[in-house]
Amino acid sequence: MTILNESGIPDVLPPLHAVNGLAERLPGAQVIVAGTRAEAHLVRSLSPAPPNGRVVFAALDPEDPPRQGQVAGLIEDSIHPGTGFVLLVCGRAASYLGVDAAFEARLASRKLDLPVEAVYPDAPYPTPGALSTDLEDHVLAALVGLCPKRRTSELLEAASPAKRGGLFGLRGRAREEATGQAHPVVLLGAALSPGSVAGLVAELARSGVEVSGVVPDAEGLPPVGEGTVVGVLDPNLAVAAGAARDRGARVVRTLLPIGVDGTARFLQDVAAEAGAGSSEVMRARSVWEELGALRNRVRGKRIFFAGDTGFEVPLARFLADAGAVVLEVGAPRLDRRFLAEELQALGSGVDVVVSPDWLGQMKRIEEARPDVVIASPGLHAPLVARGHLCRSPRDFVGAGLHGYEGARRILELLSGTFDRAEALDALSL
Repeated sequence: MTILNESGIPDVLPPLHAVNGLAERLPGAQVIVAGTRAEAHLVRSLSPAPPNGRVVFAALDPEDPPRQGQVAGLIEDSIHPGTGFVLLVCGRAASYLGVDAAFEARLASRKLDLPVEAVYPDAPYPTPGALSTDLEDHVLAALVGLCPKRRTSELLEAASPAKRGGLFGLRGRAREEATGQAHPVVLLGAALSPGSVAGLVAELARSGVEVSGVVPDAEGLPPVGEGTVVGVLDPNLAVAAGAARDRGARVVRTLLPIGVDGTARFLQDVAAEAGAGSSEVMRARSVWEELGALRNRVRGKRIFFAGDTGFEVPLARFLADAGAVVLEVGAPRLDRRFLAEELQALGSGVDVVVSPDWLGQMKRIEEARPDVVIASPGLHAPLVARGHLCRSPRDFVGAGLHGYEGARRILELLSGTFDRAEALDALSL
């Protein structure tokens, strides 16, 4: 594997575009976006999700910056009945206008007697660059801060059979099969992939591991404290994982549960960290055999990842394992420490380009003529106009790409893409 830094200007959607989609996954939340009218227009124009009634814009006037406490007053006036907690999202414009989001959140919390957390979608990372999914990372970090904090012994006592609910309908069965689990397990992520967590919970239950909860979860936030084992599901959650670690949780360093081998390694390592050892070798071999026909459909296909969401590295790792030829993986930001396991598993024949320049990418795509480009939003239309077959990385994320079933969905999505393209080519239009 070769990692190159192009120091260019990547094509990445502003993180704020995802606010409506995240609000859908947090039914108890009221989301207040403090920003200019231009940012409100951006959210409404670029959001893949429909407008959400629990997302309220606190419009700021650059010519009349808000006074201290004014945003807290706007929050107080905007709360809907039944709100459980409030997220105050302040972008770059609010910071330039002098809004102290942390202070406004504390003031609003005292007035409302509700938890109010400040979220900075444009906050800088130790590693330079931005991803379109950065808002998800900061929102989940805020949710980790809202989780009940207890010691390991209290967490295990709270998970007694009499008190358990039915996380995805699997908690009771998991407890019956549990074999020596010493630590509670919480899954972190998949906010943009609804439905894919249930499969992982079922697979962990099969291994004898009880999942105490998921962040985020519509049924409430699970306790996260000293000794909690946290399995991170997505490659863009460095801040959220750090928030869990700061609470004393044991964040598992392993492959992400994307693709067959990634899922097997994730399940095995989470189980081992929880004290319930298991082996996924036979299960993974069986899944690979079941996916044989779909693997044949992508084998030898040349794939180019432009880079946008941060999911490109584990997706490339899985597709390379499935037999595809990965020409390049664009990484607008690459946290080598957080993704160390993924990069090690990516293989020697894949080039990773950090901070790719979009013009350079267009030129390389024109020269390589890949079978499909996993294109960022700004490159999608011009590439299609030049005759390239493109898919958005959001297609994979939205389909639910976690777990063994997620591996099938990834291959089915690509297989269907090739089938439709070949059917159109046969028409000779």
